Amino acid sequence: MSSPLHTAPAAPLSTFLASTATLVALACLLGWTLGLEVLTSVIPGYPSMAPVTAGLTLLAACALVQPRFARYRSIGGAANMLLVVVASAVLLVHAWAWWDGALRVAAGNTVAWRLPSPLTAMMLLGTGISMLALASARHVRHSQWLALGVLGLAVLTLAGYLFRDTFLYQALPGAGTSILTTLVLAMLALGCLGARPAEGIMAAVTGATHGARIARRLLLAAIALPVLLGGAVWSALHLDVIDINTAIALLVWGIAATIVVVTWLGAVSLHCADSARRQAQHALDEALASLRAADAHKDRFLAVLAHELRNPLAPIRASADLLRLPGGMDLVRQRRTGDIILRQVACITNLVEDLLDLSRVRQGLLSAERVPVDLGQVVQDALEQTMPLMLQRRHQLHTAPLAQPPVVLGDHKRLVQVVANLLVNAAKYTPEGGVIVVALRAGDVAEVSVGDNGIGLEAHMLDRIFDSFTQARRTPGRVVGGLGVGLALVKSLVDLHGGAIVARSPGLGHGSTFLVTLPCQHGVTQA
Repeated sequence: MSSPLHTAPAAPLSTFLASTATLVALACLLGWTLGLEVLTSVIPGYPSMAPVTAGLTLLAACALVQPRFARYRSIGGAANMLLVVVASAVLLVHAWAWWDGALRVAAGNTVAWRLPSPLTAMMLLGTGISMLALASARHVRHSQWLALGVLGLAVLTLAGYLFRDTFLYQALPGAGTSILTTLVLAMLALGCLGARPAEGIMAAVTGATHGARIARRLLLAAIALPVLLGGAVWSALHLDVIDINTAIALLVWGIAATIVVVTWLGAVSLHCADSARRQAQHALDEALASLRAADAHKDRFLAVLAHELRNPLAPIRASADLLRLPGGMDLVRQRRTGDIILRQVACITNLVEDLLDLSRVRQGLLSAERVPVDLGQVVQDALEQTMPLMLQRRHQLHTAPLAQPPVVLGDHKRLVQVVANLLVNAAKYTPEGGVIVVALRAGDVAEVSVGDNGIGLEAHMLDRIFDSFTQARRTPGRVVGGLGVGLALVKSLVDLHGGAIVARSPGLGHGSTFLVTLPCQHGVTQA
């Protein structure tokens, strides 16, 4: 199985850093060739970058950038292995020299081929091992931690140059690690960290998540603030503004305050993120509950729809079987059978039209005319339309007509549909032989009420009864059903006319009343 390092090209940042390190190493080699100290140590008198260090830098840069070019990946792997071997050998030579005491190999000696210092060799070896670990997906995290350690040591070495007369300088830069070497090693370590930014420990700070953004801000503050504080204290100390004890106290307490502030700000950010997550989770839970309820509602609707379609289809099928009987039928039986078929087809047609009208209203495709309409005539037409159902169920129908019916602006056909649906609803939910009352009132507004002494409504249903596909509880004695779209359509049509509708009921078994209120047009006559 090929390694992940060899299957993904190096990141652009890694390529840029490797290219820059290559240019620095080539400039150093040119400086050794031409005897230009400015190209090997930047500042005269400071440690120089050894030629072997420049060569190892070229190997490291090659190993870091070659995975970008499939044809030369094997060259990059060989360069990486050579880097590790040479850096290990240099460390062994330094260890032997230290143990034996006879051979003195250091960065400042006069040997022509100039070995890297022990610190430099150790950081080069760490860089090489880090790049080798990148080749395995299991060791990406270890590789990045090692590169981070090399980067920290390089930064500490650079800081040592600021403190020339201190132990820090003697232990790190004074051992022979030059400014150019330190800069090159810092770039190579950053290149290792940026080679696979979406994996390992880098994923926690390079991602687009809220946690990654917080981590970037905290890291920036944690690095920048102590450095700025240390620089300010160091400057004040060298200008004799403060004494050494005060400088130490300011530095300690300043860093402590920085850690507290950074930690507190991170805690606040995490708290805000956690609150937002809880709100999002709550909204998600509500949405899931709504989807589950809608799914259950859909299942109930499909079951009711199948039931409602089966009821008229059964008589139609029976009538068709009668028409196919041999010997034919007399005229009276043919007419009776045709009436059955027409009545059941009309039932299916009304059912489909209600569904289509409700869909058009929701999509804003249904409009209503705005012409003067006699509301008394609307009620009369609705009564004529629903009279067959009233007679079939033997309901007692009572009306309270007005001598001067109110006039409203609206669509006569749609208003008839409103009142007819209320009458059909009353007939369905009222046992046979029940009483249905239709009343018409005029005043500041026009009112149409349809009441019955049927099964009534529970209190919690009064607000939900106008929702789509909502029905009152079925009872064993009620054989006439419905899809629960009639009242939803009624409310939509009433809203379309600028009116309002409310449902009232004393409770189960005490009937219900539906009251439609429409704007009354005083002084307007029917067109």
